[in-house]
Amino acid sequence: MAMQRLFLGLLAASVAVGPCLAQPMGAPAMAATPIPLDQERMIDGVGVACSGIGQSKADPRWLSYSVRLEFSDPARDYLADEAVAVTNAAGQRLAAVKCEGPWILIKLPPGTYRVTGWLPGSPDKPVSAEIHAPAKGQQRFVLEFPNP
Repeated sequence: MAMQRLFLGLLAASVAVGPCLAQPMGAPAMAATPIPLDQERMIDGVGVACSGIGQSKADPRWLSYSVRLEFSDPARDYLADEAVAVTNAAGQRLAAVKCEGPWILIKLPPGTYRVTGWLPGSPDKPVSAEIHAPAKGQQRFVLEFPNP
């Protein structure tokens, strides 16, 4: 399983996203659908799940998701209560979800996507990065926030 570190300082400065009153300045201007912890949902035709806490993070169901987004601080401690928006290569929004746990899992067909993650209520700016969903297996991405 490959891992890519995504750093706020390098990425957020190059991405412009619009403000939203319910989210920190710079967060995507769209409502994020809450996903209950350790539950799977379909959001606009995209399979998503929220997990990453305790023994449930070892649930074999999570391996069926092509992308695992993890939220952390610089010490690599997990962060929770995050949100993410996913767009395809054409810029079309596929899903926007909020999770109480540190992992957001997404079933995406192979290809290139943009994810923009934020911590609602945090002063941190959103982290935005291009990701690649694999044809087989699961790709893990870590979105790091400096001051959660």
